[in-house]
Amino acid sequence: MTKAIADKLTKAAKAIEVLPEETQNALLAELEERIVDFSTPHMSATQRTEVKRRLSLPRRYVSSARIQAILGKYNAS
Repeated sequence: MTKAIADKLTKAAKAIEVLPEETQNALLAELEERIVDFSTPHMSATQRTEVKRRLSLPRRYVSSARIQAILGKYNAS
């Protein structure tokens, strides 16, 4: 964690301390929920492996001429 982020978190915590306890509890519950969302993988190991495999494939590009030919079929140039 960078010092800038740590400072922002400290400022946020101090701002929360002066709020009513009910509001503090609501904010804490929201923060805990978001932490779980951000720290829980949403893909299985198999899915992550497949994504990595596909990203490692050579990129394929379509030429400008090919795009113009396709668009020309639909009179959309």
